[in-house]
Amino acid sequence: MQSDERLQKAIAAHRSGDLETAQDIYLEILGDNPENPDGLHFLGLLHFDAGHSDSAIELIRRSLEVNARNTSALNNLGNILKLTGEPKAALAAYVQAVEYESRHPEAWKNINVLLRNTGDYEGLLAIVSEIVRLDPENPDAWHTHGIANLFLGNKEEAADSLNKSLEFDSPTSPHAVWRARILAAEGREDLALKHLERIVEADPDNKAAQYHLAAVRGDDLEGAPEDYVAGHFDKFAASFDEVLENLGYRAPDLVAEDVVTLATENAGKFENVVDLGCGTGLCGPLIRDHCVKLTGVDLSKGMMEKAAELETYDFLVEGELVAFLSYDLPTRFDLAVCVDTLCYIGNLKPFMEALAKALKPGGRLVASVEHLEGSTAQGFRVDSSGRYAHTPDYIRKCAEEASLIYAQDRKEVLRRELGQDVHGLIFQVMAPEAA
Repeated sequence: MQSDERLQKAIAAHRSGDLETAQDIYLEILGDNPENPDGLHFLGLLHFDAGHSDSAIELIRRSLEVNARNTSALNNLGNILKLTGEPKAALAAYVQAVEYESRHPEAWKNINVLLRNTGDYEGLLAIVSEIVRLDPENPDAWHTHGIANLFLGNKEEAADSLNKSLEFDSPTSPHAVWRARILAAEGREDLALKHLERIVEADPDNKAAQYHLAAVRGDDLEGAPEDYVAGHFDKFAASFDEVLENLGYRAPDLVAEDVVTLATENAGKFENVVDLGCGTGLCGPLIRDHCVKLTGVDLSKGMMEKAAELETYDFLVEGELVAFLSYDLPTRFDLAVCVDTLCYIGNLKPFMEALAKALKPGGRLVASVEHLEGSTAQGFRVDSSGRYAHTPDYIRKCAEEASLIYAQDRKEVLRRELGQDVHGLIFQVMAPEAA
């Protein structure tokens, strides 16, 4: 059997989970030629799958000593280095891959995931600038060129680059809506509208494009459509925690701080607690010790599956939070937490009305929202990200009209996004005590 035939047989066994057979064939190939780059590369991947990261990295690096231009090996090396906590070394491997193969989609995707976490935007910009010089219609390179410029504060250059990435890429690209959103955020609404209209024309079922087109147009939107939110977070579920960690995401901790303070004041646990929009369960473990029973509610099935893995929640319910609160629930809640879920609802009146029915007398909500400075006729506004920001006065008004007490709020930085602080409110409302 020729070496390439043996390699394909080994790869098939590897993919099916038969690591023993795959290892035997890889070793046989390397027995004939210890410097076979493919044998070294795939044996390295097998070692990683078996939990041996150090030897995996060593084997793939040996493979690259023989064939430095193997972009698949470079991308896989980057993946392993990223997963083992070496983001800068991982980024270097991905960059080397696109230097050899300027249209390597997975390497570009990985570069952009890591970009926020490494900080060497100037060095990366220099490399990507050379790539777009040599390959001026490369949409992935222009995308990264734009992001690097964003983090360096070069807003005009960033917008120009993202516009080029949209012009050279397909309107059905998975990055297209995001790029158009950033154009709108940087004050280039005309370009954002042009591209979003093109995306919707090419893909009429694209809920995200439809929603963001309406937001950029300034349509009268009272909340994000359920199918958009569910679809968005289903796609986002696998990488959600990692992405938010890279953004310095603080909202779950800030909400949990208030819960701990309230539990201390009450000198005991809350009997029935609901985490509204629980997502992957970032807040649940932070408050679990202060709950007798903890229920999580979320619209995204993908997020719920991740939350279930934590084994933190007593009950998990897939559903929209206003509808859930409006059900004929078997119990009312002593405490509700809602971390960055209300940013997908503009009009908070239905939420507050449903909450008032679902809280026990004296029950509380602790929640985070994005802070809208100043005042508007509506009291809320949707921005190009598709998220809503609210004024404190509007939240108070909605709460009081639902016969709830607006207890307190404080301003906090919830996260950093595109190099800027995102300001929010941590607020509490309370159901009146029983007469």
